[in-house]
Amino acid sequence: MSADPFTPFARPPLAPRQKALTRDGAPLLGRVRYRINEPRRRINLILFLVTLASVIYWGFLQYQGFYSEELHFFTFNPLKAVDALLGGLPFAFAVMAFLLAHEMGHYLACRYYGIAATLPYFIPMPPIIAPLLPGTMGAVIRIVSPITSRRALFDIAVAGPLAGYLVALPILAVGLSQSRVISQVELQTGGPYMAMGEPLIWGLMAQWFGPATGAEQDLIVHPLAYVGWFALLVTAMNLLPVGQLDGGHLLYSLVPRWHRAISFTVLGAMMVAGFLYFPGWVLFSAVVFFVLGTRHPHPLNFDQELGRGRVLLTIIAALILVSSFILVPVRL
Repeated sequence: MSADPFTPFARPPLAPRQKALTRDGAPLLGRVRYRINEPRRRINLILFLVTLASVIYWGFLQYQGFYSEELHFFTFNPLKAVDALLGGLPFAFAVMAFLLAHEMGHYLACRYYGIAATLPYFIPMPPIIAPLLPGTMGAVIRIVSPITSRRALFDIAVAGPLAGYLVALPILAVGLSQSRVISQVELQTGGPYMAMGEPLIWGLMAQWFGPATGAEQDLIVHPLAYVGWFALLVTAMNLLPVGQLDGGHLLYSLVPRWHRAISFTVLGAMMVAGFLYFPGWVLFSAVVFFVLGTRHPHPLNFDQELGRGRVLLTIIAALILVSSFILVPVRL
């Protein structure tokens, strides 16, 4: 997932003969050279390659699982099933495309405002360790210079979820079009299985792109549909108005005085949801509280009006959250 910690830094002095350019009335600190060390960039590359290998292996396993009737075998060794390895590549590339879209949305918004940020750090998670994840726990960027303005904070926060959502929808559409219809009797008598919770937008997308299902039928989702589902879930989690999640950044840019109170309210709601509906919310709330925190650094210039366009983007972000949120993501 994408939770980008905004670390408050003291503003450094401008170098000699360096003009303080402005955008929207805020200083363009990108003109000041914040060095991103080469070893750190190597870490970015290494994590990217390891994550790519992890999601390719996940795609290899998913391909065998979905096309098991055609393949008549299952192996954990990709060297014994090169065709399955190649067949799983589109699933892996879809995962990476979503993560890249989300994080590059943040990164390019930082560049636009002259704010220094690292390239994405991808987080690999081999499917053998966490089979419910598509080979990764997501990616993050780190902002290494101050947020210059209220508008910059808003735009950086909203850019990631919007970009990720726009990539998730076509992935989900293609995946649903390749999904299979199965009778519920056959599904329930075939042994244990994982049922995915459906966000609000799922039903609409399934009607438009998925095969028709009868009253006693259900879908065996294609791995690409699972990637789209995962992308929607991650997007919704990031848009929760709490702490230093993307939704928390949006909340602070809108109503900074209410940020901490609303953050604690949402954390409490997550804890309750964890005990009543899905235990994973307890773990996620603990990560948000102990790792990301609930405090938020103040941008250098907060005297701007956001404007009507950003109010519209706030409404769009809220609709994305509502349409993508899943109270019980999975059940067995």
